[in-house]
Amino acid sequence: FEERCKLYSIPMIALPFSNDMKLDVAEFKKQSKNADILYLDSPNNPTGFQFSKADLQKIVKSFDGLVIIDEAYGEFSKYSLANMVKTQSNLIVVQTLSKSFGLAGLRLGYFIANKQFTEAFNKVLQYPYPLSTLTIEAGILAVEKSQQMKESVEIIKKERKRIIETLQKYNTFEVFDSEANFVLFDAHGSYQRVYTALFEQGISIRKLGKIGNHEGCLRVTIGTKEMNSRFLLAIRDLLR
Repeated sequence: FEERCKLYSIPMIALPFSNDMKLDVAEFKKQSKNADILYLDSPNNPTGFQFSKADLQKIVKSFDGLVIIDEAYGEFSKYSLANMVKTQSNLIVVQTLSKSFGLAGLRLGYFIANKQFTEAFNKVLQYPYPLSTLTIEAGILAVEKSQQMKESVEIIKKERKRIIETLQKYNTFEVFDSEANFVLFDAHGSYQRVYTALFEQGISIRKLGKIGNHEGCLRVTIGTKEMNSRFLLAIRDLLR
């Protein structure tokens, strides 16, 4: 988004995270006061941070411009603001089948907004890019089997809790709360050593480096119970 804004000479403010990888509500409102568009991913990628529902609702209601909430990882979190579009004409909620449904290859997503905005949008731009019949049919089939997705999400939430609690036992790491399907942690001086040791064992995690004031950020995606156990055992052996 930053590069696109620069390309079209659109002024943009990117709000930094605090030391605990969170965003301050008061500072958020202050910095976005004169903006025309407020874009926020909920939960955030790559931190997993999510405002409380009450705080995010207040932000939407108090903002005069257009609010776009990206809920790509929303199914893994505690709430969605999709129903709020019924009462807030300035709210657009964007969702996708790429994450919780595991269908990133389809490149299928959608937005939820009030009827007036949707009709105006369709007059200007019907489709950002064409969708094949196969993609549409696969998307419909996936939604019809959403119960299986919900069951998988609940397993991921339990495994996420297990990984966070286990990593928090090590003084080497600073682990951040997450409402997504991944966990971010700062390995500090052990950053490269941890990443390399895991990679050599066939365990691939994301090497993110500097985020805010944190220099050694790594991110692990929640896998199956067996995969997660293998990751945690490798961490245990490495730090023993």
